[in-house]
Amino acid sequence: MSFSEKKIIFDKQYQNDKIFKAFLPIHLTFNKEVSIKNKQNQPNEEYYKWQFLYAIVYSGMYAKDYIGVEVHFPKGNKNSSNLILDCAIFDDKNWFSYYEKYHQEKNLESLQWLREHLIAVIEFKKENSKDIQTIWDKQLKAYLKESERDFCLGAIYDTERLYLFKKQNNKFLRYNDGYNTKGEKSTSKDMQLHLTDSYIDLPNFENLLNWINPKKIDRSKRKIDELDIISGVHSTQINDAMSAILRTMDKQSMVNQKGFEILIQILALKIYDEKYSKPYLNFYILDDELNYEDLTDKNIQTFIDRIKALRERAKKVYFRIFQDNPLDTKNINHIKVLVEVVKQFQDYSFAKSHKTDLYQLVFYKFSTPFAKDSNAQFVTPLPIIDFLVSIVNPRNSESVIDPTVGIADFLSVSYVNSKSKLDDNNIFGMDIDEQMVMLATLNMLLNGDGNAKIKAKAGYGSILTKFDTENNLIDLIPSINKNGNWDERVDNNELKKFDVVLTNPPFGEDRAFEPKDDKDREVIECYELWDKYNQNKIDLGVVFLENAYRILEENGRMGIVVSNSIASIDSHKIAREWLMDKMRIVAIFDLPPNVFAETGVNTSLIVAYKPNKKELEKLKKQNYEIFFRNIQKIGYEVKTKKRVKYFEPVYKIDYNTFDVLIDSEGKPVLDEEFSETIKEFKEWCNTQEETLKELFISEK
Repeated sequence: MSFSEKKIIFDKQYQNDKIFKAFLPIHLTFNKEVSIKNKQNQPNEEYYKWQFLYAIVYSGMYAKDYIGVEVHFPKGNKNSSNLILDCAIFDDKNWFSYYEKYHQEKNLESLQWLREHLIAVIEFKKENSKDIQTIWDKQLKAYLKESERDFCLGAIYDTERLYLFKKQNNKFLRYNDGYNTKGEKSTSKDMQLHLTDSYIDLPNFENLLNWINPKKIDRSKRKIDELDIISGVHSTQINDAMSAILRTMDKQSMVNQKGFEILIQILALKIYDEKYSKPYLNFYILDDELNYEDLTDKNIQTFIDRIKALRERAKKVYFRIFQDNPLDTKNINHIKVLVEVVKQFQDYSFAKSHKTDLYQLVFYKFSTPFAKDSNAQFVTPLPIIDFLVSIVNPRNSESVIDPTVGIADFLSVSYVNSKSKLDDNNIFGMDIDEQMVMLATLNMLLNGDGNAKIKAKAGYGSILTKFDTENNLIDLIPSINKNGNWDERVDNNELKKFDVVLTNPPFGEDRAFEPKDDKDREVIECYELWDKYNQNKIDLGVVFLENAYRILEENGRMGIVVSNSIASIDSHKIAREWLMDKMRIVAIFDLPPNVFAETGVNTSLIVAYKPNKKELEKLKKQNYEIFFRNIQKIGYEVKTKKRVKYFEPVYKIDYNTFDVLIDSEGKPVLDEEFSETIKEFKEWCNTQEETLKELFISEK
């Protein structure tokens, strides 16, 4: 069982008790009875102390032999009272005999031994985080100094709120590097002390020993379970790794199309290696292989041969991404990039890493330097992707497409949220940017089996080009397919229709489609809404709205991000009336300004399905309901750092204590309305027509 589960068991077992019999030594005494309730019969500090200790011992995270409670260390001045550590953890279960010898005989060698073997210190409070900074600065930091190890873990457990710290190479920091806003130079004010650590981030005894005494790694005989998970705890190392890779690419003049293709293929090899290599991983480089002078060196050739063999195996599974080989193994610049990527990522697992951390730390980082400026602004924040996927509910054998795929956020999250029940063969995407398509393909390799059909089509992209029923690309024929008449063909090809369309297309006044020549005009005349608007330009959001409708199967459904103006203002009344005549609008969600990295964009999410004409007329006569929500809290805000925009989490505050609220796992709770809106939407679906219920809440 986990820490959280054992904590709950403790509460159930002892919530009505006033006295608790200690199962760990308190100073020099065993089996001591302690009071765990105050005069009002409410849990006191001792209650939360033993709740924590019960959870780490009974979950198997730590054996009780290594733990002491109220452990006394002398201060520098012999006339001063002792430092009393609420809890101390040692790396040797014989610690108590040394502790007893010091206190009974004043044996200084025993004291020195204790300091050399102290690996963790925990401070307990029941103050609801009123002053974590003072507890850290005045107490815990001093206790960590008692350890003479290069690494020592520190924790404050305050009324179930967990804060993790570390002393590492004489620097005192948060354990989660993501909280140290100035890296190793962070002081207390730079450590985001208002944010708790999740219980899942609490390292167990084995993890702690690995921090303290890193094992000598034989990378030639390693399995995936021995790799670290990419998470906020390692965010500094991961960011440093990616910066090192980009610096190497820059030095070799490879921050370009060729370099990007090489980078994508190397990362694809990493994913293949984790998923398919048996019994040991092959994506590694040994120390003697790193020390090469030129490509004639035998050791570097051994490394190159291993990677080439890995590629040959990967090509049979991921044939789409490996059909071309941009990596020239006789080019020293290419090899330098290969070596750097393998060196930096060989100790981390992509396959085991949580999708949010992986996206934020790797995919967005690598997409930025290579993305065309015109596309960078269309990166969709993950909370919005998760929300829209949860609402639209892609399932099992259904076909799903994003016609403006970007890095395949909607597709990969759909796959993950389906618990891998979606079939990669039924997942499709298209984009005008070849580099984004390569990153999207990599994203789907990570989350699926590599068979998603994601295509690059420069120029008009999915405005003109579609998939046919054989999964090949075909263009609309403007002379035949005018005004939305897309199903007419003069060849044997048939337009493919999909069960689900999820997309965040380019939209807004400054991205309107304005025909510059006859070809542009012929293309846009394929859209009925171009004719209905009867203007010299049209918002691309309107174009992709019609595109979504045209490529949907009967009873297919869509979730699309559009400009708020399309959903509300008079100039787009035409589009709204057209949509009402074509689809059963299910929900409209208005989002606050600035949810995207681009400042000032007001957006709405439109969700609808496509009944047949007879059914739609029946629903309209019944004056069907539309679920509407104006969502104000999204759990993040757009910030700018070093001229780069990023999404910073915003957390819920308890306005009685002004603390950040935590969930049952001890994790800070985002200040968002998506979760409650999903719940309300599903409840509302139960009150609607059977088709809607089946499409939006059935698991199929």
